[in-house]
Amino acid sequence: MTEKTRLKAIRFPEYLVRDLSKHVRRGKQSDFIIRATEEALLRLKQAKALKEYQGVFTPDEYPEFRDRESIEAWVRNLRQEAEERLARWSRDEK
Repeated sequence: MTEKTRLKAIRFPEYLVRDLSKHVRRGKQSDFIIRATEEALLRLKQAKALKEYQGVFTPDEYPEFRDRESIEAWVRNLRQEAEERLARWSRDEK
């Protein structure tokens, strides 16, 4: 099923139109702009959510979020656990 679309007239600076034409082939420019807009909106929504929920994870209740180093260690550990789980599942399927 094809997603419904709407035409939206948007003005772009000339330099941006030139760069778009130079780097993205004709016929793919709308897709490129749509993907770029989706990515920018996602970042905008994430920033808004972060601002809205700022302070929810207090260091007393969540020491893993105390500082940048703690967060990085927590993420590394999460990734390691996921890799180990995946390795176990791969072995079990054989």
